[in-house]
Amino acid sequence: MAYVLSSKQMKAMDKRTIKDFGLPARILMENAGNGCADYLLATYPEMKSGMVTILHGCGNNSGDGFVIARKLFLAGINVTLVQVHCSKFSEESKANYDLCTKLNILMLECLDETCLGELVHITTNSCMIIDAVFGIGFHGELSDYLKEVFEHANISNKPRIAIDIPSGINADTGAGDNDAFRATETLCIHAPKFGSILNQGRIYSGKLTTIKISIFTDYKDNASLSLVIDEENCEYPTRYEQANKGDYGRVVIIGGSPGFSGSAAMAAKAALRSGAGYCYLMSRPEMEAHYYHLSPEIMFRAIPEYPETGLPDEEKLRELLKQADSVVIGCGMGLDAYAQNLLKIVLQYCKARIVVDADAIRLIADNKDLQQYLNRRYIVLTPHLGEFSRLCGKSIKAIYMDTIGELTKYIKKTKAQILLKGYTTVFANDNYLLFNTSGNDGLATGGSGDVLAGIIGSFLAQGLYIPTAAINASYLLGKTAEKLSETRLPASILPSDIIDNLFVK
Repeated sequence: MAYVLSSKQMKAMDKRTIKDFGLPARILMENAGNGCADYLLATYPEMKSGMVTILHGCGNNSGDGFVIARKLFLAGINVTLVQVHCSKFSEESKANYDLCTKLNILMLECLDETCLGELVHITTNSCMIIDAVFGIGFHGELSDYLKEVFEHANISNKPRIAIDIPSGINADTGAGDNDAFRATETLCIHAPKFGSILNQGRIYSGKLTTIKISIFTDYKDNASLSLVIDEENCEYPTRYEQANKGDYGRVVIIGGSPGFSGSAAMAAKAALRSGAGYCYLMSRPEMEAHYYHLSPEIMFRAIPEYPETGLPDEEKLRELLKQADSVVIGCGMGLDAYAQNLLKIVLQYCKARIVVDADAIRLIADNKDLQQYLNRRYIVLTPHLGEFSRLCGKSIKAIYMDTIGELTKYIKKTKAQILLKGYTTVFANDNYLLFNTSGNDGLATGGSGDVLAGIIGSFLAQGLYIPTAAINASYLLGKTAEKLSETRLPASILPSDIIDNLFVK
């Protein structure tokens, strides 16, 4: 899986393929239905000895369902079409519905609660249930009747297949009702949609399989910049046999404060473990004893201070930072005046690539004078949902329900680059949307974000650009957690385990 599309992009691609290449909508529907049917016949041979129920309405998604029904029927499969939603037929959908009628495929209307008993009987006795009701055109909420329909369908322990995206799930946000169709597998037409990997949609989509329909790849309207990172397209820094430590960059970790020494330590260890040539941990002078025995490979540097005020010495700090290829700031740094002054100096004067994490994000959210620096192309912020909520002033629920929308608004306003950490992690700037779905609940432990920040800093020091470094570091973190879960329960995974097992095959 690589490309991922919004519903608007998908519709635009359909229209341009039809208009510029003269490929009729009817042919695209035929390709989609045939592709889905061929996949199902090859993957689920048990269909031959049972009944396949296809739930449908009247739109184009239902049209795909009618083509599937026809193809399965002609292959000797026992197929039942059940209409559960009524609206105006599209021209292409009606043509395929009429073909099913001419073939005498069994068709039933179950449009209200009076038919629910019959519908439950049919779905209970089906070897497969296919959802072809709404597709990417769904918005709003399901009717109470459809909630009941899908509730009963979801009880089935047989394969539940959604066409393009489960009915009841918004194709752009992944938001949906708890009673949406819950697929064991979704057959994504041409490419997965944003809603397939975001929010509730990721849970309700099950396994994602892409069905190609002959849409020309020249017409992606910049969709090539919306990618899901996987094993085939992940990218890590290049290594050379003849290289020396200077070729892999200098990472400076700035953080740590009394009572919060561990965050910066984990970021520093992660930076080294992920390939940095040098790693410096820069913290308040009184923290030196905490880091003295941290690791012989990590070099401690005390933050220079003005003797009169005890605040960071701007001139000396600027000179020290000139040697950095990347800087990670915020891990356990604190939220006091000292931390605020330190962050302002780094944002204002440091020209290395900067990863802004944890306490540094909170300081930016609370201090408008720091927000002016976010448009600099060498800065990336790595908030989780709560931290991004503070940054953009929106509730966590609002961000969760429309992640891409809220990210887009904030980036348009600030020109910032954001890696929003979550169940699905999203990198966004004004050119790219990149997604990572790797990981498990083993990462739901304090310190995982510090490890990620260290890896990003390391990848930046080794020469990767910010979008590539951020999303691939997130992917590596998640894949390492997945690998560890093969030999232990995710609940037992610690951030230090992640560090020790980076790149372990």
